[in-house]
Amino acid sequence: MEARIFQLASAIAAVEPDAIFCGSTAALLYGIGSAYSLLNAVQMLLPRSTRRDTYEFVEYRRWRPGELWRLGPFTLTDPCRTVVDIARASAFRYALGYADGLAREYDVDREELRAYAQANCRGLHGIARAFGVFEHMDGRSDNGGESEARAAMILAGVVAPELQVEIARPGNAGYYLADYGWRMPDGSWMLAELHGLGKFDDETQKDLEHAAAKTYRAALLRDANLRAMGHNVIHFKLSDTYDVEEFGAMMRGYGIPTTKPFADS
Repeated sequence: MEARIFQLASAIAAVEPDAIFCGSTAALLYGIGSAYSLLNAVQMLLPRSTRRDTYEFVEYRRWRPGELWRLGPFTLTDPCRTVVDIARASAFRYALGYADGLAREYDVDREELRAYAQANCRGLHGIARAFGVFEHMDGRSDNGGESEARAAMILAGVVAPELQVEIARPGNAGYYLADYGWRMPDGSWMLAELHGLGKFDDETQKDLEHAAAKTYRAALLRDANLRAMGHNVIHFKLSDTYDVEEFGAMMRGYGIPTTKPFADS
């Protein structure tokens, strides 16, 4: 899907150099994020003289352009404006990943993004929703899947976890790393790992089945060692988060701290 959007945007930029890309398309070109549910069409700003049906697979937006950036053949809304527009127009579940991506790839923190939005986007439709997204942005999230799962936790009323938790191994032997973690009252950690197939893929290995088996064995040993140190580890898939209520019940069943569910306007 990413390749398709990139090819369509490239073709449009070739025949219309003044075209301005925005929203999820601009974010994809910047390398900020690519939630599949937002990649059904190329997103462009709609000049007043342009008809909406000029191209197929194009979603025109009547958004203010703000500052524009050039990236190769593309003219784009600037990275902060791109994320603000996504955050005010998209569901929290997907918008959070783009805010995290802006922090991770462009080193923009929540206070900077909030100040940008206050200075440049006041009064825009959905801006209150965007400020709610900014409150939870965190550049430590490794990828969009981890951000989406964390968004589901927040929507379910699970306390927002620490990210990329490092647990020191005994004997100065480095540390174990977990995607998510909650510090429990007794000082131990409740750790959680999001599992996609990518965790078991190693494209450098010719025997992919053997490489996956080695990765799986290493994960089992790591979990056993963490439990021996007094910590608990749970594993889940992104598909487990699609039903937010069930996912929240599962997390609560493991004793993970809860708070008031996030109300996505």
